[in-house]
Amino acid sequence: MNNSNKLFFIVLFLFSSMSFAQQMTVSGSKTSYQYDTKQKLTSVPKGYQAFYIDHIGRHGSRYISKAKYEDIAYNTLLLAEKEHQLTDMGKELLRQIAIIIQLNKNHYGELTDLGRQDISFISQRMLANNPSVFKGQKLDVMASSSPRAKESAKIFIQVFSTKYPNIQIMQQPDDEQTLLRFFDYSPNYKAYKNSKAIKNEIKSLEHASQTIQMSDEIAKKIFTYDFSSRLANGIEIVDFPSIKTDDFAIAIYQLYQELLAFPPQVLVNNNLDLSMYFSTKEQIWFDTVVGVKNYLQIGPAFDNNGIQIKIAAPLLWNMIHTADAALADQKIDANLRFAHAETISPLATLLEIEGTRNVTDNLSEYPSVWHADKIIPMGANIQWIFYRSREANQPVLVKVLLNEQEVKIPVATNNYPYYRWQDVKQFYVNKLNKLGLKETQNPLKMLKTLQ
Repeated sequence: MNNSNKLFFIVLFLFSSMSFAQQMTVSGSKTSYQYDTKQKLTSVPKGYQAFYIDHIGRHGSRYISKAKYEDIAYNTLLLAEKEHQLTDMGKELLRQIAIIIQLNKNHYGELTDLGRQDISFISQRMLANNPSVFKGQKLDVMASSSPRAKESAKIFIQVFSTKYPNIQIMQQPDDEQTLLRFFDYSPNYKAYKNSKAIKNEIKSLEHASQTIQMSDEIAKKIFTYDFSSRLANGIEIVDFPSIKTDDFAIAIYQLYQELLAFPPQVLVNNNLDLSMYFSTKEQIWFDTVVGVKNYLQIGPAFDNNGIQIKIAAPLLWNMIHTADAALADQKIDANLRFAHAETISPLATLLEIEGTRNVTDNLSEYPSVWHADKIIPMGANIQWIFYRSREANQPVLVKVLLNEQEVKIPVATNNYPYYRWQDVKQFYVNKLNKLGLKETQNPLKMLKTLQ
């Protein structure tokens, strides 16, 4: 990459960070990746240097994955327009939704340019911050079958193959997905995820009195009194037999969050800004409403050792095994894995990374103990960085990063953020065994029988 391109990306990165801060108060798992360029990493212990990295990352920012919320918003607004029931703010909203639909057309689920940029930046920083790790030996790369995960992997490793043209890159076959898409292979997890109990908990916030009240206030900005009254009782639009005010408001908020995936210049060029439709208080509440599904289905929910967390066990075993193998043969630079929020969140909780496993009895207060934007933003990643001493008979150390920030795990150390690998390994082996998740189990069998 030449100097002019580097400067362009740095300016764009800084602009995207500032734009994000100005645009939204909260945004959950839709948050575009944020990196504090002023943060300082703790100095490596004297006599040690990094030699290997075990990594798992989420894909970068993406286009909206499906058209559901566009359809609800657009068709409701279109009906109101035909009946001359839109306010000036409603007409402006219809204009913006129509543009959003065109931007997303033929790109559902794909990485945006912002997503591609963020993934490239993460890999560039990994290389720059750990020069002793990357010697141009070998990278083991594993990607989910999802096109956006595959593209993220391709972008990430391009940084290394550019510097080391002869580096050996080992790609995992597509049919070996149990380690990254473990959520697809556990019948009991699927039953949990789709259970009536979980659905009722989600609905309890979607249809809460606070949601309905705020939705009514939002609707008053967009529709005339007559249409707002009809919407409160439910209207029929294309493919949806009964859309109510809270359904509409949630759809608009979902699209509001999805705008974070676009580079700031796209928003500026198209005059896209849905912030006028939500007060700060409304933003906070609707973020709670739309994010509760993540908290319950892939977060700590009401049991931080529940099945929604235990399903990450095959991946944790794999990370332990690949780390031990790298320590033994010393011929690999890194293991790089690329997947989804549904992969990162359960793993982070299983690892007991500080801030990832807090639970609350009051569901509406979960954002006070669990922050999706800090744990699983777009491009989220967990890195185990291993360090070896130049002196003989010294322990191998490991540092854990969540989204490139040093984090605590519940293992004793006198030298935070550096932990003895044997202590870390033993802690997780003991935990997995206590949960009945044995090292010798076949990953697929484990997931199929997991309780």
